[in-house]
Amino acid sequence: MSRLQSIKHQHSLKVFRTRARKVAFPHQFVDFKRADTLGFIINIGLINAEDLVFFVKYLQELEEMGKKVILVELNLQKDATSMFTQSIQSIFINSRKINWLDFPTVSTLKAINSAKIDILFNLDTSERMTSRFICGLSNAKMRVGMHEEESKGFYELMLQLEPGTPLQKVLETSLAYTNKLEKQ
Repeated sequence: MSRLQSIKHQHSLKVFRTRARKVAFPHQFVDFKRADTLGFIINIGLINAEDLVFFVKYLQELEEMGKKVILVELNLQKDATSMFTQSIQSIFINSRKINWLDFPTVSTLKAINSAKIDILFNLDTSERMTSRFICGLSNAKMRVGMHEEESKGFYELMLQLEPGTPLQKVLETSLAYTNKLEKQ
């Protein structure tokens, strides 16, 4: 990370902490079996074709199980368009829907929070903070993401996996841990 990006990153975290204190939502551990609505944040620019096919099949299986699926699709390239326009309920975020600190627009956050998500899985492994900010400001009951020291405030359940872990393994690990949770 360059010095300028590092300064931007630190400032983004400071602004996030201020906002998060103002809009703190209650969070709790939710058992996967009891969750009605599942949300997934995915960065399309980081997923290969094989993982994308697996992911779409996985989402269809969840819907067949009676789960409502909400997809937050990130594609931060300049003129990107959504890949999931019809098949799955999705919220699309491109570079026009974030500010210079990588924060999503207020209308985007409202759309995500209006979905009343039980478990929100962050599958974005990029250095950009957009997906972490979405999780941190989400009213999802439980938020699941990759372990990073500076991301402790964004998630209730953090997975410690090697960088570059295939999406299928990330989903299997997430499912394994969320199935072990007991509703308190």
